[in-house]
Amino acid sequence: MATAKEEGFDRLKRVSEKRKEWATLPVVEKLAILEEIQKIMTIDMKYEDWRNHDKGTAKMMGFDTDTIEGNCEVEQQMLATILVVKTIVNAMVLAYRIRAGVASPPKELTKGNFKTRKAPNGQIVVKTFPTLPGESTGLFAAFKGEVWLDSSKIQDESQVEAFDFENAWKDGAADNEKGSLMFILGAGNQSFLTILDILQGMFVGNYVVYMKQHPIRTYANTFISRLYAPLISRGYLGIEAHTTIERSSALVYHPDVDALHMTGGKATHDLLVWGADPIERERNLKAKTPILKATVTSELGAVSPWIVVPSKYKKTELKSQAAKIANYIHNNASCNCNTPKIIIVADEWDQKDDFLKIIEDELIGHPAPVAYYPNIKKRWENFANRYPDCKRLETNTGLGIKERNLSAGGMNEKPLLLPYLQIVTKVDLKTDSGREAASKEYAFTNEPFAPVYTITTLQGTSQNNILKFGQIASTFCNEYLFGSLSGSISCPESILNDDSVQSLLAELKYGSICVNNSAAHNYVAMPNGMWGAFPGETTDAVESGIGKLGNIIAIPHMEKFVMVSPIDPPGGFGELKDDLENWQRICEAINRWLLNGSVGNLIKLLSVIIGINFIGVGVACTSFAAAGLAYFMKRK
Repeated sequence: MATAKEEGFDRLKRVSEKRKEWATLPVVEKLAILEEIQKIMTIDMKYEDWRNHDKGTAKMMGFDTDTIEGNCEVEQQMLATILVVKTIVNAMVLAYRIRAGVASPPKELTKGNFKTRKAPNGQIVVKTFPTLPGESTGLFAAFKGEVWLDSSKIQDESQVEAFDFENAWKDGAADNEKGSLMFILGAGNQSFLTILDILQGMFVGNYVVYMKQHPIRTYANTFISRLYAPLISRGYLGIEAHTTIERSSALVYHPDVDALHMTGGKATHDLLVWGADPIERERNLKAKTPILKATVTSELGAVSPWIVVPSKYKKTELKSQAAKIANYIHNNASCNCNTPKIIIVADEWDQKDDFLKIIEDELIGHPAPVAYYPNIKKRWENFANRYPDCKRLETNTGLGIKERNLSAGGMNEKPLLLPYLQIVTKVDLKTDSGREAASKEYAFTNEPFAPVYTITTLQGTSQNNILKFGQIASTFCNEYLFGSLSGSISCPESILNDDSVQSLLAELKYGSICVNNSAAHNYVAMPNGMWGAFPGETTDAVESGIGKLGNIIAIPHMEKFVMVSPIDPPGGFGELKDDLENWQRICEAINRWLLNGSVGNLIKLLSVIIGINFIGVGVACTSFAAAGLAYFMKRK
């Protein structure tokens, strides 16, 4: 692994020399490498190896991992890493086995067996989740996922294909004869993003890859080096931990780099593609003369909406949905590309005040998130200055920096906690003045990447006309909010299939949408769908990015991926926790079961969840434990 002292390009050049070899390597040999990676992931790497990686994550964020809170953060970070990495690696292995002709596709993803329907706008919609091995009994067994296909390309279900690698994976792919090198700028907000970017670039895009880690995530390179040792040892992958902007720039513009993939923001993208100097950048944009000659793919975030359909919710449903929004605003100090930033509600909805109060109470009733991410305070201050009358939500727990023994996270000089900023806006799209005001609203066109959220009421909408609400909500999201990466919808399950709600889903131009939960779940399930901006963005007018990740099942012409979650799942999953010690035990039990699905770990998991020591009771309880857990996972 290259370090900050290695200023040269020898390592990059050695990887570049392997481009043709990798591009022409037979599928069966690439499959063998994938299976080596899978073995490292499932057999060689133990629980403590994964834990050490995310112990580094928690420490980087500023947590004391010797406290209950810090230990809980370690297990939560582990859960995300394990779920995402194992899901993608296992799916890629299956895809390559099918590609090599040594395995058959799942029946539901074969001709004559697709479960399809037509959306209100005529689009062909295909059920894709759960369809892969293990999904119908996994943590998300009760979720349902569908891909919506481009209607200009697919007009009939007979045209639907899966595992069509030639057509589904061709966009942004490497030169399959000469080979190509992709340079990846590692993501700063989640380490698993970079792990997946590498896998996608190499096995879907067919590139050799050179990756420079984000300055605050250099600790993750130890884990990545071990997981991807079969690629590194053969020279197809190189990684380094250099931390300067100058080094990044030198690598981006190196003549051996054919493609750049980055996770970050529009400002960084435009600086790299069009020039660092503002005057030069503007001139190049007008002339459409980028200074970067490499092909660019990107994931750049958005001002992500969470639309609340104004219907009648049960008390538990209302609490569950509002608590989920609060949790995902809190998570990672609001520094996720799918963090809900605009909560969209109807003007007239009987439960509106109760719903918004739950969000507020959840946020102030739990310790403030650690504001570790670079420049977070500056972005937070920008919103505070723009909205001086906004409400500042301070935690009422009495748990501050000293009580939690927090350290300086990220690149900060000292620990930082920020109160949430709650901004309230009204939108009237019926008048010219209302539309003009919406187009100029700072909160609609700037992604905070900080503990900030906006409540937006759509004037002229009510619970008495959900179809009209959906029409106005989709117009507002599509035309006035920055980005098209992902969004969420809260909706009672009883009306989910009504034309009013299905029309809303059809009209929303977002790459990923999750009903009744965060679109983070779409990311985990992206082998069965996609993750990326809604198709159509270009480098000279980029917002959420270009290209997509996922689609390991290789269905051509995906436009968006919609997941549907249970509205009120058991156990309060996806909500902020009061009993961190118990939640830490649950997360640890889940992690051990995901890494080693033995009967013993299965029993321990159920024991923790329902509070009974089945092992102490005896072997006779084993079958009951297994049956109980299966019910728990499949409950709808």
